[in-house]
Amino acid sequence: MRRITLEKIIRSIALLLCMAMLFSCNNDMRNLQQLSIQRKFPQGEAYDFKLVYTDSTKVVAVVTSKLNKDFTNQRMPYSEFPEGVKVEFYDQARHKNIVEANYGIIYPSSDMVELRDNVVLTTYDGKKLKTSQLFWDQKEDWIFTDREFSFTDETKGTVTNGIGMDFDKKFSTVKAHKTTGILAIEDNEEE
Repeated sequence: MRRITLEKIIRSIALLLCMAMLFSCNNDMRNLQQLSIQRKFPQGEAYDFKLVYTDSTKVVAVVTSKLNKDFTNQRMPYSEFPEGVKVEFYDQARHKNIVEANYGIIYPSSDMVELRDNVVLTTYDGKKLKTSQLFWDQKEDWIFTDREFSFTDETKGTVTNGIGMDFDKKFSTVKAHKTTGILAIEDNEEE
């Protein structure tokens, strides 16, 4: 007759518990993917944010936002404005130009700014650009979009719509693509 020892009973119970644990594991892929996602946390958040840029004691730009999240601690650093942003630019003659958007992000390492959702750029002389996305290359001082836009020039009485536009910060060089609209044509002929 076989003898059942206490040691064998304990081993059997331990083996049953291990098997029960193995069979109860559920390898749900969604849960595994969630675990592998790295969460990004800002190194700082600023509420009712206001930043004044100056050059030789002259105000160049004023940036305001309800919320600024600073992710400059990431491998690709950026600063985010998830609740909208307003930027007031001042030119050499102290004229104020304004750009507003529902979302903004600045990439300081590449000097690129991206504005999205209800972007409106208004110049001091009445020009207005509306689009859903706008980029500003700060190194080249070049602004562009590949989205639908509406450009109004009140002084000339023109409205231009299209898809894709790029221009310099002063609006002195403008390239509009796939355009339609109302343009005022000056007749220089004397009768």
